[in-house]
Amino acid sequence: MAIPGIPPKIVVIAIGLLSAWLLQKIFSGIYNVFYHPVAGFPGPRAAAITAWYKTYQEVFRGRSWIDVLQELHKKYGKIVRVGPNELHFSDPSAYHEIYNNNNRWDKEAGLYHSFGEDRSSFGFLTYAESKQRKDVMAPLFSRRAIYELQGLVQSHIDRLCKVLETNNAAGKSSDLFFGLRCFTMDTITSFCFAKSVDAISEPDFKAPIIEAMEASLPAFVIFKHFSLIRKAVFNMPPWLSVITSPQTSGLIHLQQLLGSQVTEVLNNPDSLQDAPHRIIYHELLDPKAQKGAPLPSAGSLYEEAQALMFGGGDTTGNGLMLGTFHLLESPALVERLKEELRSHWPVLENPPKLEVLEKLPFLTIVGISGSFVHNSADIFKNPKDFDPDRWLQADSASLEKWLVAFSKGPRMFLQTVNYTSHSLRSSDALISSLTGPVWAI
Repeated sequence: MAIPGIPPKIVVIAIGLLSAWLLQKIFSGIYNVFYHPVAGFPGPRAAAITAWYKTYQEVFRGRSWIDVLQELHKKYGKIVRVGPNELHFSDPSAYHEIYNNNNRWDKEAGLYHSFGEDRSSFGFLTYAESKQRKDVMAPLFSRRAIYELQGLVQSHIDRLCKVLETNNAAGKSSDLFFGLRCFTMDTITSFCFAKSVDAISEPDFKAPIIEAMEASLPAFVIFKHFSLIRKAVFNMPPWLSVITSPQTSGLIHLQQLLGSQVTEVLNNPDSLQDAPHRIIYHELLDPKAQKGAPLPSAGSLYEEAQALMFGGGDTTGNGLMLGTFHLLESPALVERLKEELRSHWPVLENPPKLEVLEKLPFLTIVGISGSFVHNSADIFKNPKDFDPDRWLQADSASLEKWLVAFSKGPRMFLQTVNYTSHSLRSSDALISSLTGPVWAI
């Protein structure tokens, strides 16, 4: 075969390489279908042959992988083969067999590296790397540390409630989807970096950073399946990123802010003395806390900061938004909440401390509709109903192990445990702002 302008030898080599690649894929597909160790498990034939099945569903069909899994389990049963080397379980009893402190699995690189936080406690693939980083940062998110900084959280709640009250007095509605994200973003940036982005003050809660985070989410699906695109985007200079994706300019600005703080701290460690409280760089740059391990690089510090920003802001904002929505849909539950608040909050100007709030039965409830575990009727009666009373029964303690919103085992999220609980419990005044002041009822 002759192609004008291309030497015949090059053509032959190219055809040979392409043929070898095709043969490798064919033999690999045959092996996966008939001889692979998980070949006996049911599932779509395409999923058994190639990992591109998931790419097809998520990228080209634009479907949520959770929705796909729901359909597959209905068709194939409790255990489904969803990839050449991947099984998915829907039986909740298997959850704690997979996610427990004895199983120190590596994380999946394709998923966890799609966020550009490879060198953070969230992005580290191995248990050893992640544990070392989490141990260093644990004091910042300890119960004691949260107690000491609850005034910081309360100050942002007060600011949010002030905006809600102002809007209400003007007959204007408030978008809580963005409002609660603004609250959590201001709180996590103040808490971790001593630098609030002041998102709550933006008109209609349309903070550029919040809108940018929301706009960037679909891109991470592409990044998960196409690493070359991810690397190209993450390596763009900031000015080019803003031009190619104007809707994410707020995110670029925050990334520059975090990057400049990292540079400042590394060039002048004494600047940490000016922080009003201990922040993540106090812990990460403490040689004693590292216990002989090298200090994180500038890139690792930046990626850790970004992981905390996304993890602490989005998940907590979602929890608050969903909880508030379901609560306001249940007037009887709102009244119970108000009664409980009245009994422990007699003076408006003196809000109770977290130590008081967390002892109140109705305020210790955190419920997020998860996936297969949280929606299991075998564990939770009427799992899709918002029913706080399910956590207040004599045998409710048996349900605790099934509350898996932030995973379980040694790879669970670090910052969500105490920080999220504080944010959720300390936002009781928010409900008052939405339904009328509790002290006037």
